[in-house]
Amino acid sequence: MLFDPRSFVQGNDVATPSWSSQRRHPAARRRAADDFLTLPRVPNDVPGRAILTYRVAEDIGELVRSQFETGVLRASDVERPVNAADAFAQAMFAWLNAHRPTCHRLVFELAILERAAAQDELSQFGRDDALDAPLYLGVRLPEENVYVIGDKRAAALRALHPSLIFTAMSVISAADGKSLDLRTPDKLLEQFAMWHWDGDTTLDDESARETMAAYGREDEDAERYLPSAVRGEIATDEFLPRHSHVDVMSKSLTVLNPRLLRAIAASSNGWAADVCHALADLSLMLKRNGKRSAFQQAQWAEPAYAAATVVMRDNDVALEILDDHINHINASGEATLYQSFIPIATEATAIREQFRALGGMLRIVGALDRVLTLITEEATWPSM
Repeated sequence: MLFDPRSFVQGNDVATPSWSSQRRHPAARRRAADDFLTLPRVPNDVPGRAILTYRVAEDIGELVRSQFETGVLRASDVERPVNAADAFAQAMFAWLNAHRPTCHRLVFELAILERAAAQDELSQFGRDDALDAPLYLGVRLPEENVYVIGDKRAAALRALHPSLIFTAMSVISAADGKSLDLRTPDKLLEQFAMWHWDGDTTLDDESARETMAAYGREDEDAERYLPSAVRGEIATDEFLPRHSHVDVMSKSLTVLNPRLLRAIAASSNGWAADVCHALADLSLMLKRNGKRSAFQQAQWAEPAYAAATVVMRDNDVALEILDDHINHINASGEATLYQSFIPIATEATAIREQFRALGGMLRIVGALDRVLTLITEEATWPSM
């Protein structure tokens, strides 16, 4: 079920750890066992590295030769390869495993796909012709777990500095754009607005009523879909980017720089200091990474899941948004289990730059996971 039936998973040595989820609340956790998007728990004997290959393999010898000649990948990491693709996969996953962080919140996998396998994933969207590289690194999001910040943590962050929550969400969103796709409070609000407010997250109640009435929703139940009812559950201004703010008092919110975050940490202790240091570390990492991105030439793959969902608080509105999302994908089938496909570089300069970008991305993932681990806990939905 993990891969296309026309492909195989190349085994690996037992020293390479496989990933196994210990989370109990994936977003699709209530789907039936035979449902399209239901995934089995990944057992420990599933290999930690894989390569997908079709019956008619492409000639990737030149690409593999260039990769090894560039000097980033090591031939010493390759043992008894069955072909050039396998040699590359062994060396590539040795490098990735050495740089991959241990995550407690973010769930993702990496896979190497030949062009035909990647094209097959995207054929339903008509984007398969956009893929022309021989090999791709696929960022796979196999499940989605939900985490909550909660009122108690939010109050503690607010007590440290009025702009600390706004800073945390701003830095998390910036890291999201450079690494793994997250479902954050602002994205949940945007999704809700697309369904009920014609996409405008800044509507007031009167405008929202008019919009919903235009689409035939004028019943009493419509009251629970008004911005005044929803925003307080999904995302208040401090959890949102500035362009979505509606409260004039939110103008005072600012993104705290790393130096100020270190100063707050120095005057705090325990959890509070750890949060501020983690935010400063992530901010500096993003700054050092600059405009470099591992996804610069990647093809978006319409993922069904995010690497994690972060909600402001446990509530039925957020649960409804997630359930509606999964139900829509169940009905349409218009999604994949991949975030994106990154073309494997073939020229020496591009190869070196790609590995720098991949290293930066994985460091950001580790720092982002640290922040999320500190400011969230696993969600426990009242209606479950």
